[in-house]
Amino acid sequence: MMVAGVFWRLVPLAMRSVGEFQREITLRMTRGEWAAAAEAAAACRAAWPSASAGWLLGSFVALAAGENEEALRLVDERLAVDSTDLRCLLQRAESLLALDRKDDALAAAEAAANAPGGGAAALDAVGTFYVYAQEHTRARRAYDRALAAAPGDTLLLKRRALLHRYLGDFELAAQDYDAVLAQRPADAEALKSRAELQQQTTGHGSVAAMEAALAAGPPSTEDRVTLHFGLAKCYADLGDYAASWRHLVAGNGLQYDSGLDRAVIERIVAAFPSVESSWPDVTGERPIFIVGLPRTGTTLVEQILGSHSQVHAAGEALGLSEAISAAIERNTRVAALDWLGFADALGGLDGEPIAREYLARLQIRRGSKPRFADKQTLNFNYCALIFRAFPQARVVHVTRHPLAACYAIYKTRFPGTFPFSYHLTELADYYVGYRRLMAHWHRVLPGRILDLAYEDIVTAQEPTTRRLLEYVGLAFEPACLEFHRNARAIMTASAVQVRQPLYEGSLDQWRHYAAELAPLRDRLQAAGIAID
Repeated sequence: MMVAGVFWRLVPLAMRSVGEFQREITLRMTRGEWAAAAEAAAACRAAWPSASAGWLLGSFVALAAGENEEALRLVDERLAVDSTDLRCLLQRAESLLALDRKDDALAAAEAAANAPGGGAAALDAVGTFYVYAQEHTRARRAYDRALAAAPGDTLLLKRRALLHRYLGDFELAAQDYDAVLAQRPADAEALKSRAELQQQTTGHGSVAAMEAALAAGPPSTEDRVTLHFGLAKCYADLGDYAASWRHLVAGNGLQYDSGLDRAVIERIVAAFPSVESSWPDVTGERPIFIVGLPRTGTTLVEQILGSHSQVHAAGEALGLSEAISAAIERNTRVAALDWLGFADALGGLDGEPIAREYLARLQIRRGSKPRFADKQTLNFNYCALIFRAFPQARVVHVTRHPLAACYAIYKTRFPGTFPFSYHLTELADYYVGYRRLMAHWHRVLPGRILDLAYEDIVTAQEPTTRRLLEYVGLAFEPACLEFHRNARAIMTASAVQVRQPLYEGSLDQWRHYAAELAPLRDRLQAAGIAID
């Protein structure tokens, strides 16, 4: 059988359609065959000079391959022919952003927003770009315009509501969700998101609306899961903990291979039996990494640090894991890897390429302040490589009472992420592995990592904040105690909570479910983890 990659070369240029070229280029890109993809894009430009596809796809290929100047050159060639091409204008914005020309990128996005005939769909695309560029206020304005062009569009309303939430404008978010529910009373996403904006009381109709939607039989499993998690939150607010737990169990009805995660952690421990005391500092950068498990207070710590005049909060960036993956791929001694092979390869990596790749990937997100904080919690897997790449880095490990942490994870809906959170036994196993790995890092990196307890932040805010700032090498600033006044966009599950002053209500919430959490408690204690 002749493969597609051979077939397209045998067909004369004049006989190939734009669609055939598009399929070939896409196939090559999915395989990482950048040179072949670029060749196909060039052939498309030659065969179809009046179509934009060859230039646009060629720019996609160049940008994916890290050839940012070439990506810009190609898209600019097309825009010289048609300056109103919406897709090319957006690709120009992407290319300029990759070149660290943010002002020019924003101007290109604005040109796309104003392109004739674009309408709501164009503004939706521009809004998505602004979110990627960390320009959430601009994104919200784009959605304001999109909704003016398409009033009542429920998808646009939900996207704008999410931006309101990120920016702390919860009343405006509620208004948008209400507008969605006026048209689609059983919309699971809107019902759950609306309920999360405030503490539920018997006067609210969220429970009845979600129960009715659930009873009606949502069209997808995803919607049913969303409604179960929304109801679990509402019943917990109302003090009906038995009903809350029933819905959590129903919503968490997914499985994954917890044995694989445990094996990966064992491989990481084995890859770093010891860690060198020093490593060449090739960048002079002092990034702050906030690590730990989700729902343990990491967003709170990021908000505290991000309220300091010298720190930009970069959010949950994937740059470190991507830089490590790129370093492994460049290592000719390592073939294509599964997760176990990936873990095995970590110990042999150099710090310099990781540091440079990471900084390049975070260029858009790191801001202009002297320091930046990266709150990708699962970076706890890479503590040794963090210090190998950045000898002056600081790693803040946020901890929480084991059952409080596990309950907070179990009750949170994580679409597409953290599969260990769906079953109490698997959650316990993952927690044991995480604790084992952090204990190992403390042994081989003595004194390098700061453990910061969520409980200490809540009950002793100022001394704990001072200890945090001292560790990262910053002078105390009172604004760090007023973190809830920080207006930056927050894109995590804690977006509502960290807009409020500290409160102690969440410290012992897990105790309402002590009986239900007993299997998890037993498994943790059997592994030697102290609970009380």
